[in-house]
Amino acid sequence: MQSLYTYLNDHLVDMRKEWLSKIENSISSFYSVHKSAENMEELITAHQTLLENVIKVFIEEEEVYSANISEWAIKVAEKRAKDLVPILESIEQLNTVKGILLSYVEKFSAETTAHLTIPTLFEWIRLIHYAFDLFVNIFIDSYDKYKFQQLMAQQETIYELSSPVIPITEGIGVLPLIGDIDTKRAQLIMENTLKECNEKRFNHLFIDLSGVPLIDTMVAHQIFQVIHALRLIGVKGYLSGLRPEVAQTAIQLGVDFSQIPIFNNLASALGKFGLTVNEVKFVK
Repeated sequence: MQSLYTYLNDHLVDMRKEWLSKIENSISSFYSVHKSAENMEELITAHQTLLENVIKVFIEEEEVYSANISEWAIKVAEKRAKDLVPILESIEQLNTVKGILLSYVEKFSAETTAHLTIPTLFEWIRLIHYAFDLFVNIFIDSYDKYKFQQLMAQQETIYELSSPVIPITEGIGVLPLIGDIDTKRAQLIMENTLKECNEKRFNHLFIDLSGVPLIDTMVAHQIFQVIHALRLIGVKGYLSGLRPEVAQTAIQLGVDFSQIPIFNNLASALGKFGLTVNEVKFVK
């Protein structure tokens, strides 16, 4: 197999040229020769490194080879995920590269003077398929994991932005809640609210629910927890903007808001401190 490896290694540039000719008319937005010089250089380097790693399947022990190809697959997967490259486009390009590599194995078998048996040829083909299958499986798994991590990070950012604690005057803040509240968001609301109130030294916080379309036992419990936790750090919590359907649902669920100061809307809540909406100046 050493002779096959040497042959393939000597023809890496030829395989690269053939690959570039195949993507010349590619409709892919990422795998295209019509890219900036910097991006094109990155593609060529990635292609070269992929082939250099793959053909080592003919000379390296399986354990060493598997570790090396896994490391490279993870790096490429994260890079493609960051660049928002559709995974299907990457798999199609890997199949193209595999096809080119197989064609050079065929060329070697035709050019070599050594006696080749059918089992030997099948073993070479098996190893190439094994190498690419290993790379693709790790690539897909790493790509999915990275995209999931990105999604979770974006979701947390959205949650944080959707539960801002807004200072309106000295010692007073508002937490306007909008949209559905699930368990994860409720936990972030708790953590963010306590942190913000403590840092901004609030004495009073108005939690406005006018943008919450639905309340269930979990949401009600979380609201109670937030207000109770606020009380422990010296902040008095108020509720405003309970929509009729939300209030009705709360009654049906047996939720008792009687111990919490409640206002019809945020304007009336602010009026408790002699403030009007027009007079409020949001502060940093």
